[in-house]
Amino acid sequence: MKRAPKRLSLVLLVAAYVGSIWWVVTRADPITEKRPVTIRIAHWQIERGPPEGIDAAIKRYEELNPHVKVEQMLIPGAVYKQWLRTNLAGGTGADLIEWGVWLAGQKDVPARYFEPLTAELAQPNPYNAGTSQEGIAWENTFHDRLLGPRRDSPDPGQVYGVTLTEVSVRLFCNVKLYREIMGEDPDFERYDDFRRVLARINEFAKKTGRPIHGLAGSRDNGLWLTQTVWGSPLIELNHSFDDAGYLYLYNRQVLAAYLEGRWTYRHPNVLAGLKVVRELSHSMKPGYLQLRRDDAMLEFFSGNAVFLFTGTWDATTIRRTAAFDVEVMRLPQLLPDDPEVGDYIMGPGGEGMGETSMAMYLNNASPHKKEAIDFLRFLTSVEGNQIFSAHSLWLPAINGAEIPEPIRAFRSYRQGYALGQAPYDLIGSEVSMQWDQNFHLLSGEQGSVEKFSAQLGEVMPTAIRTDLENDARNMLILVKPQDALIAAYARQNAEGDERRRRDMEMGQTMSEGLALQMKLQLQRTDIGRP
Repeated sequence: MKRAPKRLSLVLLVAAYVGSIWWVVTRADPITEKRPVTIRIAHWQIERGPPEGIDAAIKRYEELNPHVKVEQMLIPGAVYKQWLRTNLAGGTGADLIEWGVWLAGQKDVPARYFEPLTAELAQPNPYNAGTSQEGIAWENTFHDRLLGPRRDSPDPGQVYGVTLTEVSVRLFCNVKLYREIMGEDPDFERYDDFRRVLARINEFAKKTGRPIHGLAGSRDNGLWLTQTVWGSPLIELNHSFDDAGYLYLYNRQVLAAYLEGRWTYRHPNVLAGLKVVRELSHSMKPGYLQLRRDDAMLEFFSGNAVFLFTGTWDATTIRRTAAFDVEVMRLPQLLPDDPEVGDYIMGPGGEGMGETSMAMYLNNASPHKKEAIDFLRFLTSVEGNQIFSAHSLWLPAINGAEIPEPIRAFRSYRQGYALGQAPYDLIGSEVSMQWDQNFHLLSGEQGSVEKFSAQLGEVMPTAIRTDLENDARNMLILVKPQDALIAAYARQNAEGDERRRRDMEMGQTMSEGLALQMKLQLQRTDIGRP
């Protein structure tokens, strides 16, 4: 009688083992990956949304292409620059890599390590068959026709990257905390009203002793905020540099304009902008430039900040994480009637026409370029981009891709004057470093606009000259090795080779011309010379 339970246990164990084997064989994914090609896509968008969106697009792509496996690599923003440089230099970089012109010290990366996609972009995207974008050149299926990658290209005339999403910036408000402090629902239209709200919040914090700030602070959020408001006093000044009438400026144009004496950090419009930046700095926690965007998010979620100014790229995280009601608002604009800086405001600034972002680039050392480009085509097709948008709740970058209902309001832009250029703190690596090192002279309790501008007048001439010299050097780095490629395409007769040769020749000529222009600009002035 005692053996029966043991026999029953053995039978159940065998049955469970057989059942598990049957499940693995018939239901589970293969233990051994049988796909012959593996490509990797790397980016720093590790907030909630993008990883899920890309994963969903990968799943659909792998269904359509059984021979390709796509791996997503999530690299924290804090180490992204080091990861990027180390892996590209060591030949271990991913096949597809996110890059942005604002990454300090990384402006030479596209010229050295990425391959242009100009020829491919001129052809229709095959994944758009049967959609509204069928037969349309791939580059023309993007909302902005790849304005950012064109503007940021190291080789004029060539396009190196494609974008996945469209973004805008908004003011996110903790409604409960706002009501507690202000005694009413959030509602303000003029910038001066917003200024008064921030002052009331500062008074409330001092009176109650609670660590509350009007704005959640970090280097990232602070820059997005100050760039937005500082741009208004700079519109008129920017337009005076736009000799070609493009309604935007390359960094090299702003650098050269400084060396030519067309602006300084003592210019009245620049001083007006710095005044607004100082005001806003006092509504963020001291030392916010040392903090990352995650710190600002934590400050907002913990109820220690009334507002968080950030892009719609954070909307998914905010929506899923905040334990309180959040109202999404527009930051009021500085206008000519502003009592503080209205005399320096040309008029309302436009929000642009929906410039796309999250640009992905092809590593020129990729062993699977064909498959990598094919995956980019799917990811930026109507179907692929719509899958990405639906699962990430980020706006699509492609015409014809449907916008999910919760984020439709994010695609609405104010009309106005073109801002032309981001503020003059991010026009080069050396300039950015000097700005950061001396910013306490503006934002500190003992700081002032006068102290900060005077210090910038001392250190920026050398920094600006150095950044323009680096731009000219990077331009020539790209040009030098192209002769051999142009000659090789000229000797071949494969489809697309003639177009590639022609595009490379035009881009090379433009690059050589710009390098010469920068050289002459550097020679014409002694500003910043040792």
